[in-house]
Amino acid sequence: MMNRILIALRRTMILALCMVILPFAAPAQAASKNLTVSFSVTTYQNRARTALKDINALRKKKGVDPLVMLADLEKVAIQRAAELFVFFDHDRPNLTDYDTADDEYKSVKTSLATAECIAAGYSSADDVVADWEDNALTNLVDPDFTHAGLACVYIKGSRNEYYWALYLQQQPETFKATAASSTAKAGTAKSMKVEIKKGMYARADKSHRSFKLQAADINLKTKTSAEPTVYLYDQYNVKIGKVALENLTFKSSNTSVFTVLQSGTIKRKKVGTGTLTIKADGLDSVQCAVTIGSGAATAASASNAASVTATTIKDAEPTLTAKEYTKHTSLSVYLKGSSGYVLYRATSKTGTYTKVDEAATTKRWTCKLEHEDLTRNYYYKVRAYKNSNGKRVYSEYSTPVKVTP
Repeated sequence: MMNRILIALRRTMILALCMVILPFAAPAQAASKNLTVSFSVTTYQNRARTALKDINALRKKKGVDPLVMLADLEKVAIQRAAELFVFFDHDRPNLTDYDTADDEYKSVKTSLATAECIAAGYSSADDVVADWEDNALTNLVDPDFTHAGLACVYIKGSRNEYYWALYLQQQPETFKATAASSTAKAGTAKSMKVEIKKGMYARADKSHRSFKLQAADINLKTKTSAEPTVYLYDQYNVKIGKVALENLTFKSSNTSVFTVLQSGTIKRKKVGTGTLTIKADGLDSVQCAVTIGSGAATAASASNAASVTATTIKDAEPTLTAKEYTKHTSLSVYLKGSSGYVLYRATSKTGTYTKVDEAATTKRWTCKLEHEDLTRNYYYKVRAYKNSNGKRVYSEYSTPVKVTP
């Protein structure tokens, strides 16, 4: 009972957080390797609409025009409410100001002023509006604010379970945008992505060790490759979400048994065991056991078969490796029996790949990438081909590898 009272008092104190920001030019920030975590929330936008009606009733009593909920601002509010589960603060988990959440929505970028009210732990609209009325009435009834986004998300098993965000904007008189629907379904599942900067760990809790990575052991019995599944847990040992592998670094303890690409893909070499070490900026590394069983051919024999014909090459998957040097990165590939290779590049792992180079060779092909020619991070993948009856027969694409200038 004592703990429950303390938690309630803590919530009462922090739930009153409100802030107003006038538009200004933000200073440039140095690039950092942030984590991206994915998780699912349940939205209760029916309750959000009830809360907005209550707020507009307060505004009517004060002789103030009602707030109009915009479709894009509702999306912004849902994003912010989900981020509060990760980091309850007006700064976002990537440590940018809260008002950067509307950056991708051009329809609302004409705002003259912005404010935010946040809350956690309340399941009903009446309770959250009562809290804001006690602690943030000035913002709720400010006649300058004309439009809003309001969201309520539920995350089962989290410390507060319900998270609320009210995103207020002052728009010019000539402003026009699409209003949100007057109704919404209750209990709608939605997938969210949240970016985390390493400095958030210390901000959210005095000891960054309270945030940690976890990864399950990997057993390759019949497959030649696999990707680890990595999760981030918060200071209350609650799973935040699945971490994007591109934000992590990997190391194999036994490269004769398995190798690991920069993308996180594990490639089997021979039967045996080893340890995969996974690291992220600002967090302690985590290790998981990797066991390579005897239920399938090794990666080398599977991809470099003794005889590669035009028929078998269609199912072959070459392995593209990247080795970084001081001023360049070398990409290397070899698939026995191939007639040549085609290299492709994209700006994201799942983006659109375009052809950047090719070579006709039956030997190992190495492509040298000068760092000075690379303006950003790129992802590369390759496919081999075999000449057959005057035509090219292509293999499967390799697993993408990331190259950083």
